Amino acid sequence: MATAERIVNDDPSPLLLLSRADVSVLPPEEERRILMQLHDLRSQLAAAAGEINAEAGFDVQGFVRFVLAGGPPASDEEAVLRATARTYNEIRTRLAMANLRLVAHVARRYRDRGMSTSDLLQEGFCGLLTAIDRYDVSNTTRLASYAVWWIRQALQRAVAAGIYPVRLNPRHLQKLAESSHEGEPVGPKKTKRVRSAAADATLKQLHAATRPVVSLDAPVGDSGRTTILDMLSVSTEEDVEERDHEEQLAALIHQLKPREQTVLRLRYGLDGAAAHSLSQVSEVLAVSKERVRQIQDGALSKLRAFARRRECCEIG
Repeated sequence: MATAERIVNDDPSPLLLLSRADVSVLPPEEERRILMQLHDLRSQLAAAAGEINAEAGFDVQGFVRFVLAGGPPASDEEAVLRATARTYNEIRTRLAMANLRLVAHVARRYRDRGMSTSDLLQEGFCGLLTAIDRYDVSNTTRLASYAVWWIRQALQRAVAAGIYPVRLNPRHLQKLAESSHEGEPVGPKKTKRVRSAAADATLKQLHAATRPVVSLDAPVGDSGRTTILDMLSVSTEEDVEERDHEEQLAALIHQLKPREQTVLRLRYGLDGAAAHSLSQVSEVLAVSKERVRQIQDGALSKLRAFARRRECCEIG
């Protein structure tokens, strides 16, 4: 792996990565000087590889990896070639890190697409490296303007390759990226686009196709003991009967006086509460244990009477 790619992989925090001292925009003159130096090194590597033109189809990084992967240099020429390859990687890394904020800016359009910020930076960084390797110094365009296209292509391919349950072409991904920024303030030189009904329908289909996949085993709630599959599964006859009994009991208890309801809930641990002893309930209600027992017996007698009355009504 190249030095610049290893730097991104070794630093998992995007904020920490962007706050590095070497992540700062270079002055135009300094950037141009580094690009010229890279061009000279690339020409030397292409000549060593037997290529006539360093700019036409020469895989500079493939050749650099090949040169640096060998054992100890067997000759002075090989030692010089390795030094050249190593210098190329170092300068390339410096130039790439200086343009990392450009990658972060472009990657903002691809947020909420199922990829973490670190993964987006890594994929966009690979596109930036490709742009640096392919940049032609005879071009008067700044490196940033040239690299934006390569960064976008790398991000679009990464998102389309394995994030969505369906494969999307770069044009559709661009539409999604543009729609994610529609809620942002419109600048003085920008006009808000008005989409047609057909475009709105297409965008709705894209959003529906790119919803994140949720596992049926994903936990639900704070406890994490219940999964989505448990909630979707068909209840057994025993479960249905148990829930019916619980609902009937809750309806009967609701007919009691508030103090009677409190005593039963505390004594028998209803509604998920812990069961309490007579002494504990007496301390909570500030009454004697005997009084708690009397309230409890009276409430249970009422519940039995309510239950018998309901059975008679159902039979009749």
